[in-house]
Amino acid sequence: MTKSIKEQTHLAKWGNSKAVRIPEKIIKQLKLSDDQEITITTKNDAISLTLVKKEPTNIHELFKDWQDDGQRDHELDWGKLEGHELPR
Repeated sequence: MTKSIKEQTHLAKWGNSKAVRIPEKIIKQLKLSDDQEITITTKNDAISLTLVKKEPTNIHELFKDWQDDGQRDHELDWGKLEGHELPR
């Protein structure tokens, strides 16, 4: 669990919308990046921002942080063929 941070900021005009700046301490703690997708919800006069967890879309994204330890288990013997397996 991350340390709780409480900061004050202000609402500012940004084009036809309003914007709130997120303090640098929070950006660093949550490791936010530019164009980070965020869900905004309201409940009982409170605004909640939740980071959108991006699911990998391909094998390269899925294993992008994987570090090869070079260790491999021995080959497994699954026994005789019993169904429509391809021959070895």
